[in-house]
Amino acid sequence: MADLLECLIQIKGVADTPRRLTSRVGAAAGLGGRAHARAAAVARRMAIAEECFGQCLAVLLSEDRPQLPRLPRVDERFAVRVDEDSREMDAASAADWLGQFSAARAAIAACLDRCSAEQLNRTGLEPARGPMTVADLVAVMLAHDTDCLGAIRAA
Repeated sequence: MADLLECLIQIKGVADTPRRLTSRVGAAAGLGGRAHARAAAVARRMAIAEECFGQCLAVLLSEDRPQLPRLPRVDERFAVRVDEDSREMDAASAADWLGQFSAARAAIAACLDRCSAEQLNRTGLEPARGPMTVADLVAVMLAHDTDCLGAIRAA
């Protein structure tokens, strides 16, 4: 398991992502056009990924050594998918996706705040990554957040 202190710091980072995402989407809205549509598309992708992260966390905390769903990745196809999604995004959809992401992340952050050190060490098996603890999931979430926020900044 990742060091407990490191995990607690990562949980704070994960909990702060909705604020950072809202700020980035707002900044992109000020630029208008393609930048805002791209930010909305990234927010959409993050909201969809959050459902998977939430399911994974629930399974890890409720079952012994469960099979986990495949976790989302930011890879070389991510930018292409975001560009495709951005063609149908507008200001209203950006707000909707931000709201969905923020609500889901708040629930996950609250759950993580209640986890004991023992719970952070509960392990399941992710198809591509192999054994994964709750603490490992937190690190994956934070890395995913960082990559997605970087994609908005790049726009």
